[in-house]
Amino acid sequence: MTLAATLTDTISIRPATATDAQTLAALAITVWLNTYATGGIRPALANYVFSTYTQDHFARLMADTRYAVLVACQGEHLVGYAALDFDASQPGVPHTDIELQTLYVMPRFTRQGVGRALLGACEAMATERAGHGALWLSVNSQNHAALAFYNGRQFEQYGTLYFELDSVRYENRILASA
Repeated sequence: MTLAATLTDTISIRPATATDAQTLAALAITVWLNTYATGGIRPALANYVFSTYTQDHFARLMADTRYAVLVACQGEHLVGYAALDFDASQPGVPHTDIELQTLYVMPRFTRQGVGRALLGACEAMATERAGHGALWLSVNSQNHAALAFYNGRQFEQYGTLYFELDSVRYENRILASA
């Protein structure tokens, strides 16, 4: 049995609970900095993660029925999460209003089926709530690992948008599934 099969067999996906909020904040900060702070951490990056990925942010998401947050767990440990917004229209993607707002997996657990399991659970939840599993998302144009992940799952590009941080614009690709 391969490591990937062993790990996937030990991962469970469940809805996040209020007690997960602090752990989700730590996980999100870890993944975001690992992905985007490739040249080191500067004040703008630190300010962004500490003001965005807070315990209160996750508590608000979980309390709002517009959103769903799923966590991937290995035993008691969170190793990934996904957040869905069920009311997020994107003009370039007319066939769905469901945004996969975030899908983060701890670096040590990437390429081992955790992201696939989270994405599958998101598609199943979308189908249950909206009658279809189509999702849209935006991903940084330089995040080649994420682009490869979504391209391998038949997500297609529908346009671009920009994320601005400290007066710098970063191109994101808008992707969607059928």
